[in-house]
Amino acid sequence: MRHKIVLMIGGTETLEYFSYQLKKGFEALGYKTFLFDQTMEEESAEKLYTFADPYDTILVTFNFDGIHYETSLFGADGISIWNKRKIPCVNIVVDHPFYYPELYEIIPDIFYNIYIDRYHGQYLKKFYPHIKCGPFLPLGGTSIYPDGNFPDINIRPYDIIFTGNYTPPEEFDQYIMRNGDEYADFYNEIIDDLISSPDQPDDTVIERYILKEIPDADKGQIRKTIPNMIFIDTYVRFYFRGEVVKALIDNGIKVHCVGKGWNRLCCRHPENLTYTSDVLSQGCLEALSQSKLSLNVMPWFKDGAHDRIFNSMLNGAVCLTDHSKYLDEILTPNKNVVFYDLKQLEMLPFIVHSLLSDKEHLKQIQQEAFKYASENHTWHQRARMLHEGLLKFI
Repeated sequence: MRHKIVLMIGGTETLEYFSYQLKKGFEALGYKTFLFDQTMEEESAEKLYTFADPYDTILVTFNFDGIHYETSLFGADGISIWNKRKIPCVNIVVDHPFYYPELYEIIPDIFYNIYIDRYHGQYLKKFYPHIKCGPFLPLGGTSIYPDGNFPDINIRPYDIIFTGNYTPPEEFDQYIMRNGDEYADFYNEIIDDLISSPDQPDDTVIERYILKEIPDADKGQIRKTIPNMIFIDTYVRFYFRGEVVKALIDNGIKVHCVGKGWNRLCCRHPENLTYTSDVLSQGCLEALSQSKLSLNVMPWFKDGAHDRIFNSMLNGAVCLTDHSKYLDEILTPNKNVVFYDLKQLEMLPFIVHSLLSDKEHLKQIQQEAFKYASENHTWHQRARMLHEGLLKFI
């Protein structure tokens, strides 16, 4: 068993925050850790070469950070420290794998891909069967009140909050129209299919339409074609974010959004929407601790979870979320979570009114959710899952 773990910071702020949380979990398990700061690449690389012993070190990273772009980690011979010192690279991909087709073609010698949605795992095993995949690792949550002593429901200033950015779907029209009307019709047909049946994984729907147009397309062709349509994933993601928030604010329910772009949401009653931009991960947790309800719209993880769910539970905001196969397996409706249906958004205002009118029930869900998430879904638990499921064997 190896005893040292390298984690990456200094890139995407959210991923840095996850790395800091995993660091605590790994250290609690007895690992020595090193944080490679991508904003101080040369200095960090010098320290890394001292820390990273061959056959005793593992890189645990998110979205390929540290694997391909940091020139200081490659020698004059073009060989990376990971390959030269036989260091396994454990890559947790927090997006769909189809966002990274070029990177999957140039992986390190010892490489493990961790997926956060079981459909993502199926995609990888189908199109990249040579890559070691797993275990499945849902995103984890963080509490700023680990003892459960968070603000009482009755004194929280926000009724309902959403943490996440927004981009108007029409921003993606440039990609839909880039190849002319025939392609635009093809893309819009896929988008309409996903919107009308939102329980489908988008890669399987895209593949189905490719095969409808090109019946003899092989796996290699499909693998190369799907990433050219990733704008469909972002389109439907932001479409539903907007529709879910509008279903509330246009029916008289005030919603506070924490994230960029919400000033661009077209709605009938903008007076019911407030927003705060440029908030980092810690600020999102603090905002959750000030809200009675936390709205979640899954980013097309149809067999996984989002950290927004567990962050809500761990900071005392009752989570109101749409479904996924995984969430339906692990959560208990009206006990530790409240579900709504993307196909029945007209019911969402009634669900919210019902919850806000029964504070005692809210408190019961709040307490059950905190207990459940604290025991099962923190980043400390994710560190242990990685250790038990993979790290202790490599």
